[in-house]
Order: sequence, then structure tokens, then C-alpha cells
Amino acid sequence: MASLATLLIITAVALTALLPATASAAASYRVGDDSGWEIGVDYDAWAAGKKFKVGDTLEFLYSEAYHNVVVVDAQSYASCAVPSNAPTRASGDDRVALRRAGRWFFICGVGGHCDAGMKLAVDVV
Repeated sequence: MASLATLLIITAVALTALLPATASAAASYRVGDDSGWEIGVDYDAWAAGKKFKVGDTLEFLYSEAYHNVVVVDAQSYASCAVPSNAPTRASGDDRVALRRAGRWFFICGVGGHCDAGMKLAVDVV
């Protein structure tokens, strides 16, 4: 009887090894780490090396009296322009779920802040 139990355990372990790995849980990233969403942070350096995936969340922490977060397209990102219909967040603690693969662009829409470097582009796979 003990040998049958041992055989069942070995079989279960072997089958588990053949199953595909489960998808990793979604990650949450605080943009800018401890610095948050603020002038003077190198967001290209912050994003470098991170692997953003569909389902991950970006958390933008900032003073709502001084900044906001605007989701823009590539052209608006490059020119630091805020389209009239762009989704804008201004709570000071905004979470953006990355719900699709592709390149995502964010800027601060307060005058001059994007030009001063408050812009972030991330690639989502």
C-alpha cells in the first residue's frame, strides 16, 4: 500500500512539472519611485530596464496643486501638447491600468512642466 501512495506522489510531482507556468501577477509601479511625479526626475532612466505588462498599474503620486497626469499620443508627447480630449487626471494619487500592449505616453499638462522633463513613455508587452 505504501508503494502505491509513493507512486501516486511521484506521478503528481511529475505531472506538475509538465504544466505550463502560471502567468505572473500584475505589478504596480510607483512612477519615479520615492521622488514621485515631479520636475527634476529622469523618467527615461526610471523606466529603463522595467518590463511593463498588460495588467500592470502605474501610480502617479504628486501634489495636485502643482501637477497633473495627461495620457497622450506620440505626437503630443513629442511636442508637449495637451489635446483637448486627452484623459487628464489630477487627484495627486492616480493609478493607470495598462490594459493593452503598445507604447503609452504620459505628460504633466501644467504649463512648462512637460518641457522641463515631466513626461514618461513606457512600452507594454
